[in-house]
Amino acid sequence: MNKDFVEYLKSRISIVDIISARIRLHKVGNVWKALCPFHKEKTGSFHVDEAKGLYHCFGCDAGGDSIKFVMNYEKVSFWEAIEIIANQYGIEIPKNDSAQKEDPLARLFEIMNYSKNYFAESLNSKSNSTARDYLNLRKISEEQIEKFQLGFAPANSDLYNLLKKKGFSNDELVRTGIFIKSDYKNEFINRYRGRLIFPIVDSRDKCVGFGGRILEKSEKAKYINSPETEIYRKSQQLYGYNLARKGKSRQIIISEGYLDVISLHQAGFDGAVAPLGTAISAAQIGMCWRVCDNPVIALDGDSAGVKASYRWIDRILTCLEPGKSFKFATLPQGADPDLLVYNNQISTITEAINNAIPLSQWLWDGGFSLFPSETPEQKAELIEMLIRKAESIKNISVRNFYIQDIKNRQRSLYKSKTRVTKKENLRSATSAKEKIEKILVVTLINHPYIIDRVAEDFIKLEFENTEMKVLKDKILKNYADFAEESPEKFVESVIRLQDIVDENFGDIAMHANFADKNVADDIAFAGWSELLKRHLSEPLLDRDLQKASSNFVFSEDSWQKLKALKSEVLNRRKR
Repeated sequence: MNKDFVEYLKSRISIVDIISARIRLHKVGNVWKALCPFHKEKTGSFHVDEAKGLYHCFGCDAGGDSIKFVMNYEKVSFWEAIEIIANQYGIEIPKNDSAQKEDPLARLFEIMNYSKNYFAESLNSKSNSTARDYLNLRKISEEQIEKFQLGFAPANSDLYNLLKKKGFSNDELVRTGIFIKSDYKNEFINRYRGRLIFPIVDSRDKCVGFGGRILEKSEKAKYINSPETEIYRKSQQLYGYNLARKGKSRQIIISEGYLDVISLHQAGFDGAVAPLGTAISAAQIGMCWRVCDNPVIALDGDSAGVKASYRWIDRILTCLEPGKSFKFATLPQGADPDLLVYNNQISTITEAINNAIPLSQWLWDGGFSLFPSETPEQKAELIEMLIRKAESIKNISVRNFYIQDIKNRQRSLYKSKTRVTKKENLRSATSAKEKIEKILVVTLINHPYIIDRVAEDFIKLEFENTEMKVLKDKILKNYADFAEESPEKFVESVIRLQDIVDENFGDIAMHANFADKNVADDIAFAGWSELLKRHLSEPLLDRDLQKASSNFVFSEDSWQKLKALKSEVLNRRKR
């Protein structure tokens, strides 16, 4: 590349403008200061000298000019940094300065760009109000609509005619994945017709594909993505990554769908991304690590969410490197980020991310949550499976530490003194029903004097959690043996169980204050009774929600009914 153009580019743009667009700077004397974006620190050691056009961190020794900053911050090559800066400030790169030959795929990118703009314009058309109404009902702001360049594909041939007038061939249109040649007529059909459009943009801010959501009742798939093309490989893209890598938080949050990503960005989580209909790939893992060392995978807190995470773990383990890993955040059962943002429960998402569980712990906890582990034989089989997973780690150092971690946790199993085996707490990862079961049992153990008032209801309860069944049986056996003849002995027998509670379920009071042993018995009784009602009514709500979801057709009335039902279920499941 011509050095004159590089110097011209740097002279045109202030280094302060480039850096302040990515991190917060404040002026002190003749220099600008900030917390360094390249290492963790509490006091700002990152300095920017505008006059010299240089930056330097006195903590980690990072430094250079504006191009070097963009390269390190955006995790891109020198040429890509030049392209980013030039595009950001509308400076044209001279043709003879290009380090690349004429891109043979340039015309496909042109088609994608024309199509993206056409879809965006169509979304604003009064004749396509259905798509706008849908976004309004989902509470997607105008800012996010523009940020993600959302659009709508009308069921007509206007886009095809437009692109033909631009001089593109039918072969080129088909190669983009937008158009399909009809088997019945000699015509080319837009595969996204009648759908809300989500452009898929790569790290260079080029549109490489589209996702489309159907808006009317149909037997067609609710969502479709672009097929694999010369410019689109789904395993090499993440929806929203072009925005996340520029986000000031520098924290990748992986969710499941388009609207989850958009809603998270709307709520301030600017590192939200989503894979495109596939389990996470090695390329996507690398993309995440270019932004931060510990991306967070946000999952539904039910057994399906844990199972999904375990499919991801196998791929992640093979890629682990020193200092690079993943964390897992579990949301309330049945609640996706879109629903939580819709209900203004952003603090629930923040708490889940702040309490995200490290991969090593998730590997262990997930194993004991998903697979049988009651007998010695089952435990041995499970441990061997976990070690096999750890042995798939390619990096020798990380592999050895993982195997040792599993063996250390295995030794802790031998220390259990009761039939209730201690498991690491999967914060929110157990089902909402199991969490309620634990609260009901722990409350009675911490408040034995209220058991006589709830015994009839307690006896009728059927628990799924094996540990809770054991404790329930012990309480009821002691109640039958001592309650009438010697109430004091019964209370003492229950109090002895508090050691088990403190050791294994000490955090339950975080989810229900009335379960704490320091709370008055009347408050504990009131809280226990209210929770029992929720425990008994939730299966009926789940049934109604499942029925409503399966029969859902987009309209304002049906959408509001479904949201109301989802909100009721979610509110019942809040901590």
